[in-house]
Parts: sequence; C-alpha cells; structure tokens
Amino acid sequence: MVIQLLSFVTPHQPGSVQATAMTIEDAAVLAKLFSHLRTEDQISSFLWAFQDLRQPRCNSVIQKEVGIVWYMTMPEGEHQQMRDKTMRAKRDAGLGILQASDESEESPEWKEIKEVFAYDAEDEADNWWVEWGMLRERSRGVDVSLGIPIQVERTILN
Repeated sequence: MVIQLLSFVTPHQPGSVQATAMTIEDAAVLAKLFSHLRTEDQISSFLWAFQDLRQPRCNSVIQKEVGIVWYMTMPEGEHQQMRDKTMRAKRDAGLGILQASDESEESPEWKEIKEVFAYDAEDEADNWWVEWGMLRERSRGVDVSLGIPIQVERTILN
C-alpha cells in the first residue's frame, strides 16, 4: 500500500533529477508522522496529513523541473534569444548565472534552487504534528505533553 501511495503522490517524469530525493522526503514525512502513532484510528489522519504536506511540494518541484527543461531546450525564437542575451550579459558583467544582475540580493534562479534544496521534510511533518496532530489528540482527551500514553491501573496507596 505504501509503495502505491508513494507512486501516486510523486508521479515524476522519466529522467527526473529530483525523483530519488522526493521519494526520500516522502519516507521521512511518513516516518515522522507515524512516530506519533498510538492507535489505529490515527492512521487515516496521518495519511491525510501526508497528502496535505507532500502534494504541494511535489507539484512545485515537478513544475520547476519541467520549467528548467523547457528553459534549457526552448526552440529558436524570441524567448531563446532573450535567454541567451541575458546569459551573455551576466557573463560580460563578470556575474555567475545564479548571481543577481540588479539591486536585489538574490536572482530568481537562486531562489528556486533554495526552495528545492533548503526544504526539510521532517520539519514540515513536525510542524503539522504541533499545529494539527497534537490538537486532534488533545480534543480526544489524550495527554500529548510527554508524547507517550500513561495508564495507571492502580496506585500504591490502595
């Protein structure tokens, strides 16, 4: 079931550069979410959380990959000439392709790279747990402050 779920969530193009990384991110999110598992009824909530966390990320990375391929292989024409002119201008100014050519601190290309590589899947899963998972558990009367359920069968004073 997990293999089918991962294939559904991250449908990468053949030759995708990020396919392996995205699969590892998927596994990290699932592991982090399911590390909080106490009861079977949490499973559906965790799977919904997984979908909510991963689908936007996967769509974004796939869109960036397709954009890069389009940018580098665009047919001759106005867009291709503008791309080449911009790259030559940066080269002539002594700037790297990822450096900003205006007053901004970062180039759009560098911002995209940071979005892809600075993402922390486990942090995203932790954020979900703090914002929604703990809230759900508390609404059910579960003490999640220590992260482990405690049941007292009898006290010493009895």
